Amino acid sequence: MLEPWNNRTLLPPPVHTYLCLENIDIRCLRRVCSHARNVLSKQSPLHKESAILSRFLYKYDKKFRNDIGYRIFKKVNTSLRRYLLVNFIKDLRDFDMVLPNDEENQLYLPTRQMLEYVLVRLMTLSKLMLRISVCCKQAAVFYFDRVRRGESHWMSVMPFALLSRVWSLSNVLLQHTCSWYLQMYPFLKKLQLKGLPFLPDVYELPINLHDWLDLKNHEHFGRFQWSHKDFIKIDPTFSEDDESDKVDSLMHYINEINKETDQIVTNNLPNADEITVATTGILTEKHVDKGEAISRESFKSFFASPESKIKIRNNSYYHSIDRVTNKQTLLEFINKEESFRYEQSTKSLTNQLSFMQWQALKSSLLKLYESLSNNRKIQRKFLKLWKDKCLDCS
Repeated sequence: MLEPWNNRTLLPPPVHTYLCLENIDIRCLRRVCSHARNVLSKQSPLHKESAILSRFLYKYDKKFRNDIGYRIFKKVNTSLRRYLLVNFIKDLRDFDMVLPNDEENQLYLPTRQMLEYVLVRLMTLSKLMLRISVCCKQAAVFYFDRVRRGESHWMSVMPFALLSRVWSLSNVLLQHTCSWYLQMYPFLKKLQLKGLPFLPDVYELPINLHDWLDLKNHEHFGRFQWSHKDFIKIDPTFSEDDESDKVDSLMHYINEINKETDQIVTNNLPNADEITVATTGILTEKHVDKGEAISRESFKSFFASPESKIKIRNNSYYHSIDRVTNKQTLLEFINKEESFRYEQSTKSLTNQLSFMQWQALKSSLLKLYESLSNNRKIQRKFLKLWKDKCLDCS
């Protein structure tokens, strides 16, 4: 069974009044209700921030949909939507309208069930504000980490600033809600029950929202152990008991470090025998003939058979723009140029072009190949394209 403050379908009790014969300070209760209505009616900055937050969710959904910080960012939006759906001002206004004025001789006060409903609504508001505050703090950790690392920092600064503003507004509203509840709760015992009870028999309203929400530890809510270090390891060499011993302890610490470094240096120094061996090795290497550096293509040519070399020479392809006279030679020229560019060969005629420039030239040549022009027009158009997109770009 859901608790009353967490029940979305909770219906208000019927509006009833009773004749009060006791002396009750209604002015204090009316002042609290009017102050709560005044504060809740001026929450337009929070409404604007929630609208901006929903736009950020729409813009960043594709890029950050798998990010943990973005998922917590969505939880903030869900809590803000729940806050906007519940009309807290209407509940306070209905209760405030039943309160009598000072001019009336007989005091007809609202029942205890009506005040219990208002207190339950204040509990709901406080829980929502606490949820928003905690989620803002958790999401801000991830966005601030992105800013420090420089990873999409220009897309993380604005959500981080937005979360900071929403966090501050929710904390202020949380403190107001706890104050209103604390001032209204003493009137609960003074008002009378009339009709059926509003709350279950086992359920009891908390006396103070500060203790119920554990706001003493509010600063620790939403913290991650890996993002906040509570304990710092301090070297016991430094003693702060006596100010005169600070210099001595510091010098003692420096001497220990120097001893460790001296041991490391002495261990890394080579022996005299090793030095002589190394020098003799260097002298002998000078008389070694290392040969001459050759390219990989010339090295592979040593293993090729003489028959294959003769075939290559006989069937050698002369790559030039003068060979393009018809569609067949045009297609052959495009394929050869593509293969030469892929192999980074010196035979390529478009080495000076970038990848995008070559793709533009290639698409134009393929369109010319697919056209219905005759061979004479193909040669003339090819030379024109070559001049515009190859020679002029270089």
